[in-house]
Amino acid sequence: ISAHRSGEAALAQAKRLGISHVALTDKNTASATAKLAPGDVVVLGGAESAVELASRDDVDLVVNGIVGRAGLEASLAAVRKGKMLALANKESLVLAGELIMRTARENGARVIPVDSEHSGLFQCLEHRDPDQVARLILTASGGPFRGRSAEDLKGVTPEEALNHPVWPMGPRITVDSATLFNKGLEVIETHWLFDVPLDRIEVWVHPQSVVHALVELNDRTLIAQLSTPDMIFPVQYAMSYPQRWETRGPSCSLPMGQDLGFESPDFETFPALKIAYGAAERGGTAPAILNAADEIAVEAFLAGRLPFPEIPRLLEQVLETVTIRPADSLEAVATADAEAREAARSHLEGRTL
Repeated sequence: ISAHRSGEAALAQAKRLGISHVALTDKNTASATAKLAPGDVVVLGGAESAVELASRDDVDLVVNGIVGRAGLEASLAAVRKGKMLALANKESLVLAGELIMRTARENGARVIPVDSEHSGLFQCLEHRDPDQVARLILTASGGPFRGRSAEDLKGVTPEEALNHPVWPMGPRITVDSATLFNKGLEVIETHWLFDVPLDRIEVWVHPQSVVHALVELNDRTLIAQLSTPDMIFPVQYAMSYPQRWETRGPSCSLPMGQDLGFESPDFETFPALKIAYGAAERGGTAPAILNAADEIAVEAFLAGRLPFPEIPRLLEQVLETVTIRPADSLEAVATADAEAREAARSHLEGRTL
């Protein structure tokens, strides 16, 4: 198991689950935790410790739930070793989708999605001929500001943005869901996971979050995956694949009369989704640049330094500032990421928004 600074929690889980190795990417935390660890638990420390775990010969399945750019190296290490990679770190594919999927194919690795929407697509597409698929549809809850106007969003506070109506998530992902940027990242992820052109990937807003994904086949039949909005389902399926284990998760409540509603995204009020599509179409390191800019923008918004409506404006500025290059190596992606962060900070400091 790996963490960044949650050393005591990681040790508690290691004891409860019989885990032999704990990686803590913060060196100071690792040093302090090692002093508390029982003799049968090895504590690894530093930025490479999670990569070391993902590369071990005695590991069959790697579950990558690291948030942000920090998860990329662990994903790449897993597929280089031919592992089964249960992927919840969407940035791995946003930043380096071509590299990750090519490396997986070359080494016989398998990437199984953990995000609820991609798990839904994966289940709908299983054993289907790619030639039968007309389009893929991701659903989005619409976030806490669905239905509001651009004028309404000018005074949005971090507390309001962090109040997601359906899913309990970390701060960055929750804010990204409020801007719909998270769904843009998922579109890019879908493109690489399933090798489907961007113009055949759509987003439907579905506030109930019961239908997680739909696939339209070439005979115009829609196949959908439904479940109660609980991450236990996609996480368990990624870990049990190709089997299906019995779960204690709640049954879907549709038989009790719940209505289903769908609507088109509001691209004008929430332009971050359109910006993500545009970056994906430009290709190369554009998605990596966009992701890095968003991390800085969300951080600034949560700190009260950037108004909510200006998050997408900062993304556009950084995309126009940083040179887009081929994303054919980890080094190229890392360079784009660093340049984008520097550009985003520079724009924030100069308030040239």
